[in-house]
Amino acid sequence: MKNVSVIIPTYNREKLLPRAIESVLSQDFTGEIEIVIADDGSTDDTLKIASAYGNTVKFVAKPADCKTQGPSSTRNRGIKAATQPYILFLDSDDYFFPGHIKKMVEAIEENADYGYIFCRILEINEATAAPTFRLWSKEKITQREVANLNIASHNVAQTNGFIFKKEVFDKVGVFHEDIYHGEDIDLWMRVSEFYKGNFSDHYGAALRRNGADQLTADSKESLLKIQQKVFRNALKRYFRLRLNNPYRLAKLLYINLYYVVIQLPLCKQVFLWWYERKNKKADLAQEWHPLSYFIKD
Repeated sequence: MKNVSVIIPTYNREKLLPRAIESVLSQDFTGEIEIVIADDGSTDDTLKIASAYGNTVKFVAKPADCKTQGPSSTRNRGIKAATQPYILFLDSDDYFFPGHIKKMVEAIEENADYGYIFCRILEINEATAAPTFRLWSKEKITQREVANLNIASHNVAQTNGFIFKKEVFDKVGVFHEDIYHGEDIDLWMRVSEFYKGNFSDHYGAALRRNGADQLTADSKESLLKIQQKVFRNALKRYFRLRLNNPYRLAKLLYINLYYVVIQLPLCKQVFLWWYERKNKKADLAQEWHPLSYFIKD
């Protein structure tokens, strides 16, 4: 098996970063694991925490002259510092489950044509006495969804659940730093335009709940515009690259029309109302379980 780099972008995560690091160090992978902590200018003891691991981790500080802030530029610094042929990402407030890296490397090495593999993700709720979990990934994932990342369906792939060949980023580029809240789906679509991939049917990481369901009307509207830009760019690339995927083209045309329609004044209000109700309904429908419900010893 080839060696891997695990990139952990972080910002003021002194309390959660150790758990993320330990979840990587405790993996049963027999190859070398390079842990790259890419910091975004933390003002707490994040640097002190990372330094305590010595040569076990590589700490990449934010340059003093860097004017951008956010996950894109931070992950990009991590990619630049990574030296191993495979790259995984892990947000510093999340963590890997045991055996994850070994399963991902085995999956990507099944076929020399694979440029990426992704797996299932569980959402974790730590507001209870003992942590509980529920599915983040949709239950059934098809090959069409694997080949058309973020186009065919939602909740298919998430950043923590990927492994990439490092050469992928030389081919398609890295995260676009002018895109915020959508930089990940933009990159996954660009990767799937050039590379084949596959799905590894295992639970790879725990994803902490965030405040996405608490967005204000203004932030939701801003998010719509960003996503519209991402999919508009994807449609332009389809023609520029002369891709031959009728399903992908049909979906991109539909999605672009969808974003135009829902931003019409009346439609926008209806959409925001529907979006909030849909999220609340989905939140109530998903049951929380102990980890043993999903991962058997």
